[in-house]
Amino acid sequence: MPIFLLCLPCLSLIIYFAILGIFFPSKRKFIKDAIKCFWKKFKGEYCSDTFDELIHKQFVMWLAEHKMDRLARFFKEKKNFDRVLVISMLIFMTINTILLILLIKWIFIKSPCKAGLGVCIE
Repeated sequence: MPIFLLCLPCLSLIIYFAILGIFFPSKRKFIKDAIKCFWKKFKGEYCSDTFDELIHKQFVMWLAEHKMDRLARFFKEKKNFDRVLVISMLIFMTINTILLILLIKWIFIKSPCKAGLGVCIE
């Protein structure tokens, strides 16, 4: 397995906690730990208890406390947790890329109405 795929769960956690840190200042401390996790895995260094494992354990415990037993059993396996994080990361990056392309088109390309092409109702 390519080493970068091992980094994607940590990268998705960085993005998640960066967004969460905007609205909840108490979660900002997790961003630094997520960045350390990402760089250690990217460099191929060994960690005894990495950040994504701690978040995995906390998430499963939260599901169990809130009586979501089926989800807790599904996410109990680290492999399932990582797969969901990678899939969500890929979806997140795809949507952001599409939005960036649309933003660039909206800013830099004239609309057909302003260019005098076609029939425009204003």
